[in-house]
Amino acid sequence: MSSTAEPFPSPTWHFAPAGLDAGSPAQLEPLFDDLLHRRLDDADDLRRWLRDESELQARIAAEQAHRYVAMTRRTDDAAAKAAYLAMENEVMPRVKVRSDELDRRLLATPALAQLGPEYDVVLRKRRTQVALFRAENTELQREEADLQTQQQALVAGVTVEFGGKTLTLQQVAPFFESQDRAQREAAYRAALAARRTIWPKAEALFDRLIALRTQIGRNAGFTTYTPFRFQDLGRYDYDAQTCRQLHDAIAEHVVPAVRSLDADRAKRLGIPQLRPWDLEVDTEGRAALRPFASEDELIELCRRLLHAVEPEFADWLLALRSRGLLDLMSRKGKAPGGYQYQLEDERVPFIFANGVGLHGDVQTLMHESGHAIHSLLCRHHDLLQLRDYPIEIAETASMSMELLGLEHIGTVYSPADASRTRKKHLEHVLRTLTWIASIDAFQHWVYAQPRHSHEERRVAWLDIRRRFGGAIDWSGLDDALAMQWIAQSHLFTHAFYYIEYGIAQLAALQVWQRYRRDPRAALANYRRALALGGSKPLPELFAALDVRFDLSAKMVGELVADVMGAIRE
Repeated sequence: MSSTAEPFPSPTWHFAPAGLDAGSPAQLEPLFDDLLHRRLDDADDLRRWLRDESELQARIAAEQAHRYVAMTRRTDDAAAKAAYLAMENEVMPRVKVRSDELDRRLLATPALAQLGPEYDVVLRKRRTQVALFRAENTELQREEADLQTQQQALVAGVTVEFGGKTLTLQQVAPFFESQDRAQREAAYRAALAARRTIWPKAEALFDRLIALRTQIGRNAGFTTYTPFRFQDLGRYDYDAQTCRQLHDAIAEHVVPAVRSLDADRAKRLGIPQLRPWDLEVDTEGRAALRPFASEDELIELCRRLLHAVEPEFADWLLALRSRGLLDLMSRKGKAPGGYQYQLEDERVPFIFANGVGLHGDVQTLMHESGHAIHSLLCRHHDLLQLRDYPIEIAETASMSMELLGLEHIGTVYSPADASRTRKKHLEHVLRTLTWIASIDAFQHWVYAQPRHSHEERRVAWLDIRRRFGGAIDWSGLDDALAMQWIAQSHLFTHAFYYIEYGIAQLAALQVWQRYRRDPRAALANYRRALALGGSKPLPELFAALDVRFDLSAKMVGELVADVMGAIRE
């Protein structure tokens, strides 16, 4: 395929007008009315109705996405922020009420029994939505969106004065790889000082989010927010107890491995114990890897890695660039982090990142490219809900792509740099699993006793980190450790969305194992499973990928042993 080819044709609209302004309630209401009052006498009527309803919801989702993207690209743009909040505050509350009407209309239709099993997953989700919906929660969810926007703007506004320059938090990160330990420490302390300035406001926002979410859960008939959110996230195949079992497995197998790696790192650095600023520096005294300096260079690195995995994936990345669907470099006023957001009006992904020249940015783009590939592989499904796959398989797609690309890292780096990059990434996989367990355990604690004080919250976090943390010396940095959780944006923007990364990492490590044995078969499984979108339950999606949905201590132990063996190679 030529790199200039257009592989993503626009969808055909059968119901939603091509020129629909999905941010206009006046234009949306007649379409909702048409669907609500349409005759549904047989399976053909139902299939057309589902297609048309999907078109309407896709156009609304696209409008949300475009406004969110614009707001996160420029959090200091008042117009972009106002447009996003107008969608959340003025349009979405009404959309949720009308969508609930459509859900109930569908589920009350006698002809529903005529639909085949291919609609089972769709209908299961619709039944969950009806069971959870409460009109009074639409206002609370509007407030939640507003608080989330405030948190993103707060973090995006943090700047660090260091080395005579004003930097973003992301732009400070390269200094943590410096061979000058004093410089690393100075950079860490400068970033910490900048973060401290927003802690009071961030904690106040989190307090309000906890209260709102707790009330949302209670309005829906739950004692706490946790079971409400589990159902809201579509966690049909595991529960809170399963999460705690995974925490135990990580404590048993991953934590000792990470602490042994930390001890080895300290020994190689010639220091008695690691400090927080000693985790990124190369232990062999080599200069930090700076593989790119511009967005184009970053894209080219990832294009080459994707081409080594599957040439068509590399073409897709270039096609996204040609359509202006990549924004990859850090700058002042840009929201932190990275994401892939599907623009459902065209069924194409937008990739957002904060690159500063590190290899970690290469891994981030490979991760988000995995998400983008997933969305493109299943864009053929007409129903939005069949393109809306479970979060666990979404993160499996992205984490697998990181590991598959890592197998070809020698195509873009020297042998020595490829070796150290591969080792560092695998260490990061293990370290991240301990962080995932920490964040998930923290959320379970937070929402189990929502009226806790700030001090109780800090104590709870410290207990969790004593269980899952590495061998790091935090002396003199007690507040930094106690407030470490506040840097995790998911706690604010996507409640309880984090254990999925752990589940997905276990699946991705299995994909990686299979790829090392038989790349062609593993890639075929990857494409086949991702093309299913959300048309199958999670265990069946994992089976199509040829991996086990297994969160047991035995599985975790086997995978950790494999990773540690690869690190020692």
